[in-house]
Amino acid sequence: MSLKNVNHTNPWSITTRLTGLYMGSAALILLLMGFYLYQSLANTLTQDNQQFLLMEIQLLRSVLKEQPPNLERLTDEQSEGLNLPTGGYYSRVLDKNGRSLSETPGMAVLPIASQFPELVGNPESKIEVRTVTDGRHFMLMTASSKTMPQHIIQIGLDISHETEMLAAYRRNLGWTLFFGLLFSSFAAIFIARRGLRPLVEMTQHIEGITATQLHEQLDPSDYPIELFSLATAFNAMLQRLDKSFEQLTQFSADLAHELRTPINNLMGESEIALSHSRSIDEYRQILESNLEEYGRLSQIIETLLFLARAENTEIVLHKSRLDVRAELEAACSYLEALAEESNVRLTCQGQGFLNADLQLFKRVMSNLLLNAIQHTSAGGEICSSIQATGDGMVVVSIQDTGCGIAPEYLPKLFDRFYRVTSARSEEGTGLGLAIVKSIMDLHSGTISITSASGEGTTVTLHFPAESVITI
Repeated sequence: MSLKNVNHTNPWSITTRLTGLYMGSAALILLLMGFYLYQSLANTLTQDNQQFLLMEIQLLRSVLKEQPPNLERLTDEQSEGLNLPTGGYYSRVLDKNGRSLSETPGMAVLPIASQFPELVGNPESKIEVRTVTDGRHFMLMTASSKTMPQHIIQIGLDISHETEMLAAYRRNLGWTLFFGLLFSSFAAIFIARRGLRPLVEMTQHIEGITATQLHEQLDPSDYPIELFSLATAFNAMLQRLDKSFEQLTQFSADLAHELRTPINNLMGESEIALSHSRSIDEYRQILESNLEEYGRLSQIIETLLFLARAENTEIVLHKSRLDVRAELEAACSYLEALAEESNVRLTCQGQGFLNADLQLFKRVMSNLLLNAIQHTSAGGEICSSIQATGDGMVVVSIQDTGCGIAPEYLPKLFDRFYRVTSARSEEGTGLGLAIVKSIMDLHSGTISITSASGEGTTVTLHFPAESVITI
């Protein structure tokens, strides 16, 4: 499927999300509170009505205990509920045959007269709520007397007023919920924007930072604790970018300088060769000289590619068990002819085993030994030593008796193209120690250099314990 056909939708803003969450939580809280209050009110009214009906039944039962039943008193008791301000109640007393002994005036014509619940299974009492045809609501209760013969008591309480009150209460709760959510949405938007103002200010500050203003960092103390870590991390990123820009600028300048020299040599020799006719031997000498310059250019390019791959961790290590002493002796043997030519003695001592990449380890040893030979005067000595430390590490040291390096130059020795021209010759590309450091980084090891002018130099390699092989 083509990427052009994919619809990308922007995610909701934090303000929108916070507003939605705030409104959702407010709606849930208001609904739960409204439901609880409504249920509490409805249950209270129902319990009060049931209690009232039970009290009336008790009164009627007490009258029915008189033998024979006092119908006049029974009528007086039933007529007391006709003029209640909330709607009144109606009652009726039936004998065992279902004939009415006494009832509230007008009871026979009420729509509820035939809707009272029946005492199925002869329970003591039964309550139901009915809505009659004229829209009124009644709580109906049927109970039996405690006398023999047994009588049936039917009471109907008009609860229309309470039903209307509960309906009005529900409407009020609905409007309260509506306006509560409405005002809550405005409050949520205001609170969210107010709370996110530091983030907006941080964004504005970040937008104003350019490649030439990487020093303009954020002040973490100006932001709340939630953004403190973000501001600190952003400042650390700016520092890394600033350092990277400086290194890139310096690297570009050094690379241009290093490439310019061999290219100028090639161009100069070619112009001289073309200025007039020359013999075959002269052309051969020019080509040989050009070939040396080509080799130098190829070496610089190959080294830079290696360093780039190492920094991006694109180099796959092929680790194997290495006898460090044997590899050091092999490197010394390979460079022995060059050392004899310079009248420099190579020695090796110690023993150790590592789990490392063989080719890269050889490259490290060759670079360090060659560098030491080039800067050790005639009659000097280069000692390679291997030592196992108490914490499980293996330390490899290359110590020479050469011209040494002043302390102020030591921090820059691992920079690309860097050469201490005052103490060291112009030979090489200035990339040897940079390669060594990259290889040590790939092996999770470290490299350090100690030196002083006129007192020689010691390069120390620290291989971590996980690379060490115990015998």
